[in-house]
Amino acid sequence: MSSIFEKYSVRRVINASGKMTILGVSTVDKEVIEAIGEGCKNFFIIEELINKTGEYIANLLGCESALIVSSASAGIAQSVGAMIAKDDMSLVYNVNNPKKQVKREIIIPKGHNVDYGVPVEVMIRLGGGEVVEAGYANMCNKEHIIREINENTAAIMYIKSHHCVQKSMLSVLDAVQVAKEYNLPLIVDAAAEEDLNVYYELGADLVIYSGAKAIEGPKLRVSNR
Repeated sequence: MSSIFEKYSVRRVINASGKMTILGVSTVDKEVIEAIGEGCKNFFIIEELINKTGEYIANLLGCESALIVSSASAGIAQSVGAMIAKDDMSLVYNVNNPKKQVKREIIIPKGHNVDYGVPVEVMIRLGGGEVVEAGYANMCNKEHIIREINENTAAIMYIKSHHCVQKSMLSVLDAVQVAKEYNLPLIVDAAAEEDLNVYYELGADLVIYSGAKAIEGPKLRVSNR
């Protein structure tokens, strides 16, 4: 039987870069493959499965709630959509409804509006948000964020990634302090991070992780709050 490389005429890769999306993110252990196989053999009530797996993860992490979504990118879009729609079911079904006059601006440091395979701003817009860049390409501090806050601000977003500018940028704690002072939700995209507790313990309202990067699971992601 031919290998997957031969079957699809794709090249073998020696990964010396780490958990990279463009290289398939990560490989998985035998136990993970067995767990996937067990799940694929059975039927579930999907809504129940989503809720119960979220409860299980939230209990492990000691956070308010958790939700498994299809990708960290989807996590960005869904998080933004949740901050905009809140309890308005008409927006839940159509978050981009132009007739709805709601807060849509998502403030993000300019040096965090990066392309990780798709631009961050694309996912924010898919969630119904309007991107507001704070600061400059090489600098953003608390005052730069504060300067962009107005009556249309829905949330602040912070991207924790090697893709982002690292020098002269406010810390997650700085962003938390601004968000708390102005009563705004803070979304932290920590897709490639491995510490699942640090950001919500610092005070972030919603944190997005990739289940396939540092966690080395299948291609799914986790959002917690």
